[in-house]
Amino acid sequence: MNEINSLKASDIKQLLLKIYIQYKKGEITHSIAYKESFLLNSILKAIQITDLEKKLETIESILHKNEEYK
Repeated sequence: MNEINSLKASDIKQLLLKIYIQYKKGEITHSIAYKESFLLNSILKAIQITDLEKKLETIESILHKNEEYK
């Protein structure tokens, strides 16, 4: 589980590129490339949403603190 939690968008990008290269070389079928890409894109979206949630929470916290000082 640690390995999954430490994945970053840049890691997913590298994995997607690896799939693309394998597909172009004929090392994997279209079906396998599609399935793996679909899963990786789902993970990428989850990473992006989580990152945005963290940023939004930080912004909201800062705004809330600023309101307290007024």
